[in-house]
Amino acid sequence: MAVGRLSGAWVRQVLVEVYPDGVVRRALLDHFAALLVSKRSSRGAKGRLARRLYGTLLKLQRRGLIHQEDGVVRSLAVAAKVKGQVPPVLTAPLERLLFKALLAEDGQGDGHTATTLRDARWAFVAGAVESGWSLEQAASTLGIKAVEAGQILAGR
Repeated sequence: MAVGRLSGAWVRQVLVEVYPDGVVRRALLDHFAALLVSKRSSRGAKGRLARRLYGTLLKLQRRGLIHQEDGVVRSLAVAAKVKGQVPPVLTAPLERLLFKALLAEDGQGDGHTATTLRDARWAFVAGAVESGWSLEQAASTLGIKAVEAGQILAGR
């Protein structure tokens, strides 16, 4: 595993080029894990990568190059969205995630557990934030408070 090659410059480049509107920290970890962790890697490789990535994010935040809030990482090289803006268009993938979240909320679909509901909500909020929505916009579309949406993102 090439965890040693995970530099702050690379993390910033991925944030600016791949996720210009911000990304959930867990999705960023999954992005790097897909590149750096193989099936032949030793046990705990993703955990070591997470520790390294979170340390790098903390260094970048201290330098004022990124901003982390409620589990969402944004590069400060990109202008922040104005609060209260109309949310971006609900794309087909986001619409599907919203449908699954609402279906789970109604107790239908695959499984009827609280875990299924939390996972479905997390998928929608994470997808919406990656698409450029603010946490408040995603939460209001889902019908929950922004604080609850932040807790959902932080809990995963």
